[in-house]
This record gives sequence, structure tokens and C-alpha cells, in this order.
Amino acid sequence: MRTIVGTMTGTSMDGVDAVATNIYGFGLSMTASFVSLESCEIGESKIAFRKLASIGGTKEETDSAAWQIGIITAQAISQLKLAHIDLVALHGQTIFHAPPKSIQLINPTPITDSFSCPVLTDPRQADLKLGGQGAPITPLADWVMFRSSSKSTAIVNLGGFCNVTILPENCTPNQITGFDVCCCNLVLNEIARARLGCEYDLDGEEAKKGSVNQEIFGLVLQKLLEQRHEDRSLGTNDDIGKFVIEIGDSLDTKDLLATVVAAIGACITASTRNVDCVLLAGGGVHNAALLHVIKHDGTTEKLGVPTQAREAMAMAILGALAQDGVSITLSQITGRKETDELVGWTQARP
Repeated sequence: MRTIVGTMTGTSMDGVDAVATNIYGFGLSMTASFVSLESCEIGESKIAFRKLASIGGTKEETDSAAWQIGIITAQAISQLKLAHIDLVALHGQTIFHAPPKSIQLINPTPITDSFSCPVLTDPRQADLKLGGQGAPITPLADWVMFRSSSKSTAIVNLGGFCNVTILPENCTPNQITGFDVCCCNLVLNEIARARLGCEYDLDGEEAKKGSVNQEIFGLVLQKLLEQRHEDRSLGTNDDIGKFVIEIGDSLDTKDLLATVVAAIGACITASTRNVDCVLLAGGGVHNAALLHVIKHDGTTEKLGVPTQAREAMAMAILGALAQDGVSITLSQITGRKETDELVGWTQARP
């Protein structure tokens, strides 16, 4: 057995998640079990990170932000209080994604200084160099965690952007499909900041009070469906928050939120309509209004993976796969060239 830590911080920039995962076996025959999760808030540093994500910054600002992410990540790993760690796999904070360029910001030095195990970082670059999108990156890990021999399964991540992994019944890795769907929490949070003066609509309470405006619903849904069918990963310049706030200027906040939630739900449901079992994960699972309009069968908790832990646990699994000589991205999903070389991580420390 190996104990591997994966880390992740999402587009909401709320905090860094560190997940301890036990890995049994090797390569594609491995199984994984969730051990524990710790999170550290990013706090006021998110202001600087959002600035870098929206308009960029100087090398000094970028280096400072990378160091801060490294410090916070080391703290989150320390809070796991593990007696032994075999490997750490770091995702970092995405501040730019428009292939062939994608930046996941983290300075691994605070982690390599704090822990004596091998440390991996920068999981997308090898895929990008082979002409891929570098995303979605979790499907092979989802296969390890969630595949079923008796039914097709979709894992829906309700993050800043929604992405989906589809695992056909009794599938092999080359039968997995995965894709980005549409803008999700990013647009809802932007409405909350602009209209409510807070980071997000807690539990979807405002959205639940509102009514759907059919005209605005149609315009938003059209935008979301365009994103779904663009056959690329979503990222920088794909946030439709300003567009939505502009066209919904005449609506009450609760009605605008209800309308956008309904459009997101319709887009996601259309993307998973032919799947036997749809399981949700990511920050959006805490938005009751959003869950109400997505056809689903529960969350990844059903299969032993807390919704907040799924992405960081995926990083741990991808770290283990790379350690065993298995490429971590799938060419049918990211569009990268086929190769006999390992498509994996950068080693911060062997």
C-alpha cells in the first residue's frame, strides 16, 4: 500500500484541498480509497490571484503568488498529520488556460522543504506539448475510482466550469469519454458578487426564491450549449458572467439567479441524458437550487469519495499512475498525439 497526497485549488480560489489516499496495487490494476481531507483558506491572497487570472501581472507578482500557493499547500498537507507519505502530487492554481498555454501556479519549494517524499507538479504540460488541451485531466482517475461493471456512470464536476467524465459499463481506459460542458459556478458567483455583495449565493437560497425568465433563459442556454459543442477545454475568456449580468440587468437578482441556474442545469442534463447513473461532485453540490434542476442519482459520496475531495484525490491517483509508468491523460479526451513515452508530471523532487 502507498499513501499518496494530492492537492487542488479550483477556480473559485477559496482554498487549497489536500487529500490523503491509500493506493493498493499498481498501474491500471490499482484501487484507491479516501483517507482524509484538509483545507486551508487562501484568504486575502485571492485578490492578487484573481488579478493575475483576469489581467495578468509582473514576474514578481506571479512569483509571489506561486510562493503563497506553495506555503498554503504545505500547511494543508501538514494538517493531514500523516506519519508517512510516499508521494505528493500538486495541481496548483490555474490562472490561465488557453491551449497551447496553461498556467497552474505553485512554487513546490515549501512542500519539498517540508516533506521528504517525491513531489510531482505541473500535470498538464506534457499533454500540451503533444498538442493536447491538457484537460479534462481527471477521467483516468475517475475510471479508477468510479467505474462499474454493470452500468454506465457519469461523474459531473460542478466547479467554476462544469466538466463530465463518462464511464461506459465495464469499460477500458480507451472507452472513457470526457469533456468540458459549460460555465458553472464562475457565472453564479459573479452574479452574487455584483448583486448580493458576497462571494456566492449560499445554498442557492436566492435562486430558490426566484422565477425563470424564459427569454433570458433561452439566451443563456444558447451561450452554454455553444461552449459545450466547441470541442475544446474551457478556461480563460470563457466566463460569461459579464454577458449574463448585462442581459439580465432588468431582472431582480433572485430571478436572474434562478434563470441562470435553470440554464446551467438544462445544459448539464442534456450532456448526460444517455447515462445510467449520474453522480455529482465539486463546490456546486452545495447549491440546492442547482441540484434541483440537474437530473442525477446522488453524489460521489455514494461511492466513498467526498464531493470536495474528488479532484485532489484524482491528483493523488494520477501521481500513482505516473509513478507506475502509466500516462495520466487520454488522447481521445485531450486530443494529444499518441506516444510511447510517459505523459505525466514534472518532478519537483525525485
